[in-house]
Amino acid sequence: MKKACGLTAVAVLLVVSSAIPPASSEENDVVAPAHRDVTPPGFTAAPVGSGPLIREKVPPPPPEPARWRRFFLPETTDAATFKTDKLTIHISGVTPLTIDQVCGKGDGEWPCGRTALFSFRLFLRGRAVECYFPRPEGVEAVVAPCRVGQTDLGSWLLGQGWAKPDGNATEDYRATANQAACDGKGLWRGELKPADC
Repeated sequence: MKKACGLTAVAVLLVVSSAIPPASSEENDVVAPAHRDVTPPGFTAAPVGSGPLIREKVPPPPPEPARWRRFFLPETTDAATFKTDKLTIHISGVTPLTIDQVCGKGDGEWPCGRTALFSFRLFLRGRAVECYFPRPEGVEAVVAPCRVGQTDLGSWLLGQGWAKPDGNATEDYRATANQAACDGKGLWRGELKPADC
């Protein structure tokens, strides 16, 4: 009788222990405790550990802060977008004209999209472009402020009438675009002036 009870207890213990999930070692490595004392002579011996040692994972380094990154001869695909290697950079705060966009009406139509791209390339004249953003690891496209020398490219495009301010445009950008519309520059050529000019 006692033997049967003992076997039953062992069976229950095995079932319970098999039902307990093993400790997850995905986050930390569990290392068996050291079995030998390596304390040099003349020093107090280290205490003997009673449980496993846990080696914590080294946290990843903090992300690199945003900085100005320089690009030489980037390909311009429209009046506010660059392509360099595998990265596409769109100038923040502006919506460019599409390449095939036509402005004006009737006999006064003209290819303002192609003219905007040509004017933008003429302004760049092969100079290096700098854009401000963090390290683009695993990213194929970024939206960032860009400049050539001390000239902000978003402000230049808006001031020449080759782009419109988007939803993220600053008040300065909006004022610059409004002034270009008042002056009839770029895509605003031949259009009615805004009422607040």
